[in-house]
Amino acid sequence: MEDIARANGEMDLSTRYWNTFYCQEKLTSYLGRYYTSYCKNRWCTTCCGIRKAHILNQYYPIISKWEEPHLLTLSLKSVTAEQLNGRINEVVKILSRIIDRCRKRHERGKGMKILCVKSLECNFNATKRTYNPHYHFVTPNRQTAIYLMQEWKKEWNKKIFQADGKGQHLRKIENVKRDMVEVIKYGAKILSDPDPNHKKKRKKGDMIGLQIYANALHTIYKAMDKHRLYRSIGFKLPKKTTQSKNEPFRAASNSEQWLYKPKQMDWISTSSGKHFTEYEIDDYLDYILKTQIDRELC
Repeated sequence: MEDIARANGEMDLSTRYWNTFYCQEKLTSYLGRYYTSYCKNRWCTTCCGIRKAHILNQYYPIISKWEEPHLLTLSLKSVTAEQLNGRINEVVKILSRIIDRCRKRHERGKGMKILCVKSLECNFNATKRTYNPHYHFVTPNRQTAIYLMQEWKKEWNKKIFQADGKGQHLRKIENVKRDMVEVIKYGAKILSDPDPNHKKKRKKGDMIGLQIYANALHTIYKAMDKHRLYRSIGFKLPKKTTQSKNEPFRAASNSEQWLYKPKQMDWISTSSGKHFTEYEIDDYLDYILKTQIDRELC
């Protein structure tokens, strides 16, 4: 992805990709605690994992109290890479218009109040080489979800037909925590299936045939760069208790320094040479590292 950004002259993204490559490269251990720095980029799996846990801790106490939460997915017809940036800008604008209109109706006593958590995601179809930006919503009940779906289809089908019934999905949430994790886990999938027929037959955990499309991932992250992926609508999160800021960490003379070595897949002490985690690679990461990366334009 860094190669692609640099070839396109997108040096800001190139720098940020390198920041992710070096994310947590250096560790400092002192008195049983460990210190490092993070890149905080959306495509960094570690930073996304931390962000996912933070979002889950924020929203779960609220959503777990909803009586009948539903999961709603709203999407449109897929677009090409050249159209993706404009389409994502458009879906963000349209949703904002819908939420604003529903809010005004509610204030006039002519409609229900919209409460939900929304996330923006984009999939890549490797067969057709198209992109499908879409929203996931967690709503407190079925009525709110249907209301949003109706407004979505009405708004997008005003001039030309763009939102059909097949692209919209609604189901009751049985396990709040599990479905929240599904909603907030990524903005784009790292692995895509080049064969849509195989995808329908694929069992959970089966990665055979899945491929990494670097140009497609770069296209998605570039188009989504200026947009918030997660947000609450109709309610505010409880205010955090203010805590005094800690002083910046300064390595003490008796602290230990660790440097990450990619070939050994571990942090190595710069003084003793010992391994930090003694990590053993799992099947998922092993598959990703051995997967042939498609760099072609998508």
